[in-house]
Amino acid sequence: MFNGFTKNATEFLAGIRANNNKAWFEQHKSIYQSEVYEPMCELAAELFKPYKDLDGMMFKAGRIYKDPFLSPEIRYRDTMWLQIRHEAMWWNKTPAFFFELSPEGAVFGFKLPKPDASVMELFRMQIGDERDLFLSLINKAEQDGSIEIVTDEYKRRKPGFTKFNEKYFNIRGISIHRTITDGRTLYSKKLKDHISKTFDELFEIEEYFNDLVVTDGVIRARREIQLSEPGEAVMPKAPDVEFMW
Repeated sequence: MFNGFTKNATEFLAGIRANNNKAWFEQHKSIYQSEVYEPMCELAAELFKPYKDLDGMMFKAGRIYKDPFLSPEIRYRDTMWLQIRHEAMWWNKTPAFFFELSPEGAVFGFKLPKPDASVMELFRMQIGDERDLFLSLINKAEQDGSIEIVTDEYKRRKPGFTKFNEKYFNIRGISIHRTITDGRTLYSKKLKDHISKTFDELFEIEEYFNDLVVTDGVIRARREIQLSEPGEAVMPKAPDVEFMW
């Protein structure tokens, strides 16, 4: 059962940031296990309960050890995270609920960091006017002053935007999240309730983007099947006008 993080957790993460080496980590490894990793796994399992019956949904709590996204000189992570998402080969290309704990506090919500360009092309096709579901959902999020919306945009503006969709038409990644730095909330077991509430509020947006990812996968699969099927031999057409070889 998740009983909350303690100040030892954020102090450990601050310590590994300042002392990113094996000697310091081994000396403080027991704190990492009991105050950071185990509570994170417990939190992930409890947050996942409302989604466990959804097909293909899974959760994962990250570990502190080096991964391919860290710089070569960094041995350990100074942020710890969990994700709840649909199964996918590339986690950064699929929409996910996330929670991250750092020395500064906690950030949690929904994100789609680096989707395939074809997914965002489908997205732009859908938000052609003010009737699109995403625009109505994002408007609700915008009205909540405690939620932050951060977008990554293409450098060149994509053609086809209108006055209704221009704010989000050019995005290529998005994060919608809340931040908690207050110790009374951060170090309380009620933190889980704040995260659950946020995930619930953003569920329709997560599913909206997941539908796009699934649709894109179906289109790709059909295209590959068509390309792999042997077709009829096509005879070259004679030219309509005389010409010299």
